[in-house]
Amino acid sequence: MSKQISKDNREYWLNKLKTKFYDKKEIIESLHQNEINDQSVKNFPTFKKRLNIEKELLKLKKVQKDFNEYSTSYREVLEKKRDLVRSYYNKLEEKLRGWQETRKVWNNDNIPSFLDRDKTYNLSEGFDKFLKELCRLETKKAFYNSKKGQELKDLDELEEKATDLLHSDMIGTEVLKQISLIAKQTQINMTIPSETLKQLAKG
Repeated sequence: MSKQISKDNREYWLNKLKTKFYDKKEIIESLHQNEINDQSVKNFPTFKKRLNIEKELLKLKKVQKDFNEYSTSYREVLEKKRDLVRSYYNKLEEKLRGWQETRKVWNNDNIPSFLDRDKTYNLSEGFDKFLKELCRLETKKAFYNSKKGQELKDLDELEEKATDLLHSDMIGTEVLKQISLIAKQTQINMTIPSETLKQLAKG
């Protein structure tokens, strides 16, 4: 009489499945990484325009330049200009945090910080770096929702199917045979030792 896969054996195949699928997806992602990076650069001007923050970015760049030129000047003048930088920084930050509500991939923890004690500011450059990363994330997300990203979606579905099999009540030999067939569909090399199948088939 055949027996089910033991808990330890199931854990072993679960980890092996996870590793094999991860390696396969990593290979596919690396093939498209240059395309994603290039497209992200092309998308960046349109991305900023769509967010409707170009006005704030230009203003911020202007006032921070003005501030930096006066950084060695009198404290009173310096602090007035710092207030302007802070004002446009706050407007820009508030607008971006508003956008976060509809953008799950965004992590606003990386928004540049405004510090009152800084002698000079590079906030506009910091925002550009932050926005480029957000643009890259959105471009990547759109890519994987496209026809070219379908292969990765198919891999995710097959990995889920194989994982579900390991947690099913099916006989162990059948589970491993089914996983072997799934691996062949994905062209993942996963050999199941015949000795393992023999042991599971024993009563």
